[in-house]
Amino acid sequence: MKKYITIIVTLAALISCQKEGPAEIQGDNQIVFELGLPATKATAENFEVGDKVSVWAVEYAAEEAPELQVGGNFLNNEMLTYDGSKWAGRTMYWSEKPCDFYAVYPYIQPSSVESYVFEIAADQNSPRTEDTLGGYEASDLLFAKAEKVSRADGKVSLKFRHMMSKCIVNVIKGEKFEGELPEDISVHIYNTVTTADLNLANGSIEKYALGNRNTITMKKVSSDKFEAVVIPQNIERRTPLIEISMGGIAYLMEYSLSFKPGYQHTINLTVNTSPDQEKFEISIDASTGGM
Repeated sequence: MKKYITIIVTLAALISCQKEGPAEIQGDNQIVFELGLPATKATAENFEVGDKVSVWAVEYAAEEAPELQVGGNFLNNEMLTYDGSKWAGRTMYWSEKPCDFYAVYPYIQPSSVESYVFEIAADQNSPRTEDTLGGYEASDLLFAKAEKVSRADGKVSLKFRHMMSKCIVNVIKGEKFEGELPEDISVHIYNTVTTADLNLANGSIEKYALGNRNTITMKKVSSDKFEAVVIPQNIERRTPLIEISMGGIAYLMEYSLSFKPGYQHTINLTVNTSPDQEKFEISIDASTGGM
């Protein structure tokens, strides 16, 4: 059985303060990288062991800004891997000319810099294993660019920014609710395109024009908190968007919403009566917060 509820959502700009990562490549003529993180990734408070990033560098031939290409750049999709304390990669040396540097998390292998198709996981509650990221972690996407950097600068400082949007759902037990909330709560996001189109050259992203609308299973962070990474896109009015299942009953909510890059959407649902009662009461409010 499905019940329809209208919800109100507010947007919160993601906190953009930076944490400087350690440099891992040293030497007089060797490139030194510092990777600046947002306050958190969408999916964690810091990078985790085994995380990988892609790095490119393009030389200036004159004063004109260079164009990033799939190949033929000064550096071509170099891989840096985080070991828990530093980033490791092959030894790289400075060019005699200034360069623009680009970086993407996670490591990708694009065949085009103007249009790279990135797929987020439909099941973001799938766990992380020793060899693979969980669905939630694998859906995060960060981008960074540093312009006209040379050896005289001493290092390459790459400060990442969020490309995706984040949705948080908190389920709260109301004062009139008898007993405890069911342990079988699950939350899904309906009718969102799960394929993104990333332009590496200018750092823009949008939903993939040929992408299909899918249902996202949100990650169950705790018994009453759920999170998901969502591709930036507009959800039309009166579109079924959030489904919460508890006690064997599903509640489907409609809403018009604009998921924007670098924003999170927090939905607080207060359950005032048990789902098995004839009249089910739920109150909704929105709160703001950054990642």
